[in-house]
Amino acid sequence: MKELEIKELYAGKPDAKDEINFDGQEKFIKTFVVADHFNIESLLSGSNCFITGFKGTGKTALMFYLDDMLKERDSSTCTSFVFFKEDFADARRKELQELSRRILSSIAVEPGALTEISEFEYIWRWLLFKQIVDDNEEYGRNLFVDDEVWQSFENIISKIKNPSLKRKIAIPNKIKLAIPWKDPATMAEVTPEMEVDFREQGSKQYLEFITLIDQAEQLLSRLRKTDIPYYIFIDELEAYYGEEKIFKRDLYMIRDLVFTVKRLNSVFAHTNMKNMKIICSVRSEIITAISRFVVTKEINKVISGFSLPLNWNYSNDNSYAHPIIQILLKRIAVCAEADDESSLSIYRKWFPEKIHGIEPASYILNNSWCKPRDIVRLIITAQNSLHNNEKCFSNSVFSSLTKAYSEDSLQEIKEELRALYTSSEIDAIISCFTGYKTTFSIQELKTRVSQYYSGSVMDTRLSQILNDLYRLGFIGNFLPASKTYHWLHKGDPRLIMSDEWRLCIHYALHSALSLGSKNDFGLNTGRTPQVGDTTKATVIKVIPYFALVEFKLYGNIYDGQIHISEFGKKEHKFIQRLSNYVGVGNAYDVVLSDYNEKHMCWNLKLNV
Repeated sequence: MKELEIKELYAGKPDAKDEINFDGQEKFIKTFVVADHFNIESLLSGSNCFITGFKGTGKTALMFYLDDMLKERDSSTCTSFVFFKEDFADARRKELQELSRRILSSIAVEPGALTEISEFEYIWRWLLFKQIVDDNEEYGRNLFVDDEVWQSFENIISKIKNPSLKRKIAIPNKIKLAIPWKDPATMAEVTPEMEVDFREQGSKQYLEFITLIDQAEQLLSRLRKTDIPYYIFIDELEAYYGEEKIFKRDLYMIRDLVFTVKRLNSVFAHTNMKNMKIICSVRSEIITAISRFVVTKEINKVISGFSLPLNWNYSNDNSYAHPIIQILLKRIAVCAEADDESSLSIYRKWFPEKIHGIEPASYILNNSWCKPRDIVRLIITAQNSLHNNEKCFSNSVFSSLTKAYSEDSLQEIKEELRALYTSSEIDAIISCFTGYKTTFSIQELKTRVSQYYSGSVMDTRLSQILNDLYRLGFIGNFLPASKTYHWLHKGDPRLIMSDEWRLCIHYALHSALSLGSKNDFGLNTGRTPQVGDTTKATVIKVIPYFALVEFKLYGNIYDGQIHISEFGKKEHKFIQRLSNYVGVGNAYDVVLSDYNEKHMCWNLKLNV
């Protein structure tokens, strides 16, 4: 293994497009990890055509990896990538296409365009038909049999005029149709241009556009594909909760893109074009926003039935063998030219036995959301935070990067919230948790909201916000009785809102939100007991059916009682006389169950 410093590691880029475009394909492929449960074949040859997941889970990276797999299987494969709001320099585009044999296109929406319409399926069909025609031209007209059907299909698409460049399409409010007709007087053929305003979807001109697209789709089903495999990859289209009209427009567009991709893939699957497919990535939070803010047209049914969800759950959360840790180890191996060295050997060389008292893999995973982007950010943050020539990830390295990594993590969650909330609402949400506690009950949070955030989004939409924050990994669940944690990114699908379960802030966000044990201690001083709290109780008296106890919590002494049935559970048998098993002075670990108003004490359960 070559001697290496952390600053020399291959970090990559947070965005897979940038990673490949600027760092090259080779390192990307060498360091790519496929989790065992990813059914990649379902995308290449099965019915799945959507890659879903939160930001940073590796959707774009997976598409580039699929591209490489396809080229390995058949070097003649044509792959076409459609990105949104991407500005590739022409020289760079040509270079990338020559290197990778992939065709790059970008689509943008003109500012303020199409804000008055909610149906985009025909527009998407037109754009994808245009993509197919342009790709075939760029691939030497070798993707389809150049017969009468293809020529008719191509001719129809050519009648729809768009002012944009070939590989940079800006969706406008208006386009033009060029429909030839013969002058009866002179019998000469003329091609006048007819303006189509997409905002006037009932107009004669728009109906002409619809007619052309319907004709093109009928011809599409009759096209004869050559043996050259052809895949179109469509990167995620974003939407931000800002100006309402633009936000709704973008959600409608994404919704109808999903339906269009599904529709065209059905055409390919039921014709002789089985070596052709469109694969599209969709952000999970965008699907949530579509379901919440616009008419869905059963989008969830389409997505769930034809998607590969990207998550990185793993049976052993604490192991160096976790796929997320393997991404880091592979990046070290590539840079250290240690291809023949085991991942365990690299792990032991580059990490101490413990990081702040915790096994390294556990520490890293506890500070991540089990996403590939977390590892990229970890390496980049370490490289930017270091002042020495560190040759391994020591305790001091992690100490130096904690603040920057935490701030970066919080910023990423804010970005994801932008699909669901306005900027001012996001500020209120983050403010509510800043400087508060790392763990708290629902009731404690409600009290804080009523005191400081009355009338805000935290007050009016608390339940929705908590579920959104759980999905994004901002909060998780904690059960004090068993010290059990629940997180969405670790496979627990739903937030639990009950008296026994607490809410907890993700550990990696503590620094950015000014949270920690000192703050917890200060805020817990004078706190009253809560259902679900755990403590140790001492027996002060035994009566026929109860052990009367005292317990200390948050600096105060409280009375409690434990029913005889609890001791029966502990002994695994029926107990007739409690005093035979319990004596004054005995101490037991207990969980607060509820407050007994009649006897003015807490009902307790044994924490077995």
